[in-house]
Amino acid sequence: MGWGSNSMGILRDFLRSVEGYVTALALIAMPLLLGFALLVIDVGRANNLHTDLQNATDSLALAGARELDGGSNSITRANDALAALVKNEARFGNGGPAIIDNTQVSAIYLDAIPPSDDTRIDAAWVTAHQTTDGLKAVYLLVRSTPRAMTTLFPLPVGLTLQTLNIQAEAVAVYDASACDVTPLFICNPFEPVGGSGNNLTFQENFAQGATYGRQLILSFSGNSSPQPGNFGWLEVAASGGNALRDALATGKPGLCYGMRGLQTKTGGTIGPAEQGINTRFGVYAGAMKNNDPDTAPAYNVRRGEKDPTKTSSCSAYTEETDRTKAMALPDWSLPGGTYSDQTLVGGGVLKGDKWDYSAYWTLNHPGASAPSTFPKPTDPTGSKTIPSRYDVYSYENKNDLVTGAANKAPNGETGEGASNRCYKGSGTISKTALDRRMVFAAVINCHQDLGNGHATITKPKAFVSLFLTKPMITNSTTKTLSAEIVDVSGYNGNGTLDTFLREESYLVR
Repeated sequence: MGWGSNSMGILRDFLRSVEGYVTALALIAMPLLLGFALLVIDVGRANNLHTDLQNATDSLALAGARELDGGSNSITRANDALAALVKNEARFGNGGPAIIDNTQVSAIYLDAIPPSDDTRIDAAWVTAHQTTDGLKAVYLLVRSTPRAMTTLFPLPVGLTLQTLNIQAEAVAVYDASACDVTPLFICNPFEPVGGSGNNLTFQENFAQGATYGRQLILSFSGNSSPQPGNFGWLEVAASGGNALRDALATGKPGLCYGMRGLQTKTGGTIGPAEQGINTRFGVYAGAMKNNDPDTAPAYNVRRGEKDPTKTSSCSAYTEETDRTKAMALPDWSLPGGTYSDQTLVGGGVLKGDKWDYSAYWTLNHPGASAPSTFPKPTDPTGSKTIPSRYDVYSYENKNDLVTGAANKAPNGETGEGASNRCYKGSGTISKTALDRRMVFAAVINCHQDLGNGHATITKPKAFVSLFLTKPMITNSTTKTLSAEIVDVSGYNGNGTLDTFLREESYLVR
């Protein structure tokens, strides 16, 4: 009896004992805890791999898209940029082949992407919008092929080690903006209109010398639809003709315009605009002040003035029609003559390049010998036989051929005459400062992009520096701007506009 009762007590004590409970639970939970830990590690590994893949595709997309500037060879240049990164043998995941190689990533050039980020760029979209034409390529889609990652956590199916496929993609676009641009646009003289023009980009025409030494004779079209041969205005921060006038007058207007779109200005504010531009030649009309350093004339203002010593020439410009008395950098080949080269494009506004610079020199520099061969530093091809007007003008400035009796036209005009007599501001005008006869303008396809609207957002084909060969003039109701193209922004340019251009690529997906 005693023994049996004691045995039952021992059994009850054993059953009621909780010693070792935690150990038992730990043994039971150990596989689950271990599996969860491995799962967390796998998630971290997958996240790291995806981050690496995304960084790689982002870098490739940005590098390639930076070359999509609208040139016909932009895709070739973009592929070259990608190839430079291909040499980076970075490896990810389980040490397989480099992600940045021809078998592990694809580059797809598109002319458009879906307007909503919620819409995937699927195979159908790629088929409809993929392009091999550099002129049309706007977006670069870089997509990595799936990368296999061996998991540590055994997936339920068969409780065997499995692999996860990790993939990334990125879409980038090129953009550029130009700052301190004069709020001016010119219609692309090479735009195909009515059978004229060509299929080259503006930059490509420039690189082939198609603009060198050729005078642009541009007219203001008012509120009508601008066409090749016309020019117009861009929007400025404030409204009204006075704000436009002031922006055109100053050498640093502080205005920036984007390559992805800009706004043209409506209205016929031609009077105030003419007043602003002509301060660059020492002409102060209307409300323009002749003592403001921001509107000082250029160092060399030779302009073929009819009566350079009269007070009226400080407030208005009258061109001398007798080319034996005075001559601005001429619109034609001989004094009183016509063009010897009538090769015209874009509606007949980009004149031939065979102007008679010796006649200009003989008239304006009777006591200074002309160089046997004029330097042609802005010739993009290095093969032109005749210098541009800008190169002759630059030679005058560099060699101090602006003032004095040896550089005086028969009617008494010198290059510095107007600035000494008309400008009353403090300080001297330096020939090494930013040339006030140089303006920066956007080039747009007016016929195609503006259509019938004058205030349409458009995409410029380029930004250019224009050398003003003489002040803006009025002939009846037509306003005319005479200029030469000196340089172009972006690829194929001479690089003088690089400080005004801000180029970048950025991710849009």
